[in-house]
Amino acid sequence: MSKNGIYDNFAPMSSVIDRIAKAITVLWVAPVSVFALPLLPLTLWRASWRVNGGVLEITSPGLSWFLQGPWFRAMSGGTGFAAATIGHVLVARDRRCMNTCRVHEHVHVRQCERWGALFPLAYVAAGMYAAWRARRWTAYYWDNRFEREARAAEV
Repeated sequence: MSKNGIYDNFAPMSSVIDRIAKAITVLWVAPVSVFALPLLPLTLWRASWRVNGGVLEITSPGLSWFLQGPWFRAMSGGTGFAAATIGHVLVARDRRCMNTCRVHEHVHVRQCERWGALFPLAYVAAGMYAAWRARRWTAYYWDNRFEREARAAEV
């Protein structure tokens, strides 16, 4: 006991509570993260894996090909995406893209932690609404409220 009558050993208990909260968060996001599994074959050649802030970050030439695919080119109105977030999995074309996009993509991780398994549906709905409102397909990405929040965090 300390001199003021309060126990000094609350720190270990808060550590346990933090770990339990983190485990619950991982389980809450797991239904979204599992959708990264089909990308596994793209990460078998020359991939780089790293865990950063509880997020698995992966780069590889195969992922670069995937992120430049027709779906991503149509959404971005250009050459595709430099990176994408799938739950607690962040994929990027290469290390430079990962470093450039990390803050933006980690905002999406936090959004997914808030929304859980509903995040993909909320993201699509927000994108569809933005595209409908702007009357142009590229607004799906550029005017999506989740993307605006992520871009605001970059500054």
